Amino acid sequence: MNATKAATPAKLKSGAWGARVEGAVNRGDTVTITTRAGKSWDARVTQVVWTGNGVSIVATEGIDRPAASGRASYAGRSARRYCYCQRPLDEGDGECMQCGYEIR
Repeated sequence: MNATKAATPAKLKSGAWGARVEGAVNRGDTVTITTRAGKSWDARVTQVVWTGNGVSIVATEGIDRPAASGRASYAGRSARRYCYCQRPLDEGDGECMQCGYEIR
């Protein structure tokens, strides 16, 4: 198992939340994001937005979220989909009303 890198929350130009990581990371890597208040969670890097000066800014997705595939989960319920800003999405959503991120 790969060790996770430490990260802090960062607001992306798209308006969504991502992470700031010291050093280089790749898509698919796991980072542990920690806020100033001490809350932390693991996230997977979905896109490296910018790298320079020993820092990487990345888009992330939570590891503990249900799959966005729409497959049935326990008791016949559909898996819930979420935007990068953590807003639950409905099947018809094309754009997140909270952060403006385009849902595909």
